[in-house]
Order: sequence, then structure tokens, then C-alpha cells
Amino acid sequence: GSTPICEDIGRQMLCYNRRIPIPELEARIDAVNAETIQEVCTKYIHAKSPALAAVGPIERLPEFNQIHRNMCWLRD
Repeated sequence: GSTPICEDIGRQMLCYNRRIPIPELEARIDAVNAETIQEVCTKYIHAKSPALAAVGPIERLPEFNQIHRNMCWLRD
């Protein structure tokens, strides 16, 4: 249907003030590499306080501080 296309156009207009041509979108995707992923993880995930939610039995769920320490450890 046309709804996903309209949503995509709207999202691009909100983010970029223009419609991104398919070749440009493909080039942006192709530009992503392991270094890009590592930089994004460092900026947005590692050494940040995680939000923690659990459903069901939580007896084996690690303590919050342990999870946070593990996330910091992964950064090094």
C-alpha cells in the first residue's frame, strides 16, 4: 500500500527537509562499516546508564551495577 511510502517520505522530510534519492540512500548504507558501528556504540551505548526492564522470574537477573560494569568493560 501507499501508507509505508507516505510514512517514509514524511520521515525524510522531517529529518532532512527533502526526499532522499534511492542512489544516495544506497550510498549512505554502503558507507556503514565496522568502525562506524563501533563509534555509534561508543557514543550511545557504552558507559551509559542502561534502562532495565524484566518480565517473569528475575532471580537470575544480574544486579543493575553488574550490568553497567559489563557495558563499560566492553568499551575497552
